[in-house]
Amino acid sequence: MSMAAPKLTKDRQEVLLKFKELLDKANVACEAFRQSGDGTLPGDMYFELRVSSINLLTRLASEGSIYVQELKKMNPNAFSMKGVLEAARADYLQGFMTDHRLLISAEVFSDMLVQAEVLLDHAYKDAAAVIIRAVLEDGARKLCEAHKIEVGKRDTIQQLNEKLYKEHAYTALVHKEIIAKAEIGNCAAHGRFDQYKKDDVAAFLEFVLRFLAQYLR
Repeated sequence: MSMAAPKLTKDRQEVLLKFKELLDKANVACEAFRQSGDGTLPGDMYFELRVSSINLLTRLASEGSIYVQELKKMNPNAFSMKGVLEAARADYLQGFMTDHRLLISAEVFSDMLVQAEVLLDHAYKDAAAVIIRAVLEDGARKLCEAHKIEVGKRDTIQQLNEKLYKEHAYTALVHKEIIAKAEIGNCAAHGRFDQYKKDDVAAFLEFVLRFLAQYLR
């Protein structure tokens, strides 16, 4: 018993040092991202940071945690990666890393919109917006399949939206609302977190719930 506390303290210090190391690398990557003419990162810099971050967060949380899932599916974006690391570090410091309501692992929540709702309830508006955006895009793809509309793997939400509207899958009002709501998710995915509020994300969530209920029954 007397030896357990020092070990835990040492482990915690090592974890925080690892977070600092990764965040320092993320800051360097953000600067490289700013200076790049085409908005990309050097492959070695991106993959080193991504793999190390996934390794740490898998050990601390789980492979199914929201942190790891976001890192695995995101585009090479230094700002988004830094945001995930900062959120995870804050949760770790505040003792939330063991709270399954906040881990949002795949084993606990299978529904991505439930994940988004819980994140939003805990004031994680940015992560919630990214998830809702992903759900909307997936829903639009499924609707395209239902209407026999050909889509490409790289088609964006807006491209899918235009194809669906052109085929009269829904009204002009829905088409316009998708344009407006998807922009919230785009801002979140590209680190423009100050361009929307928690209430905007809540409205985004409500819209996607209605959209899926109406068009993907």
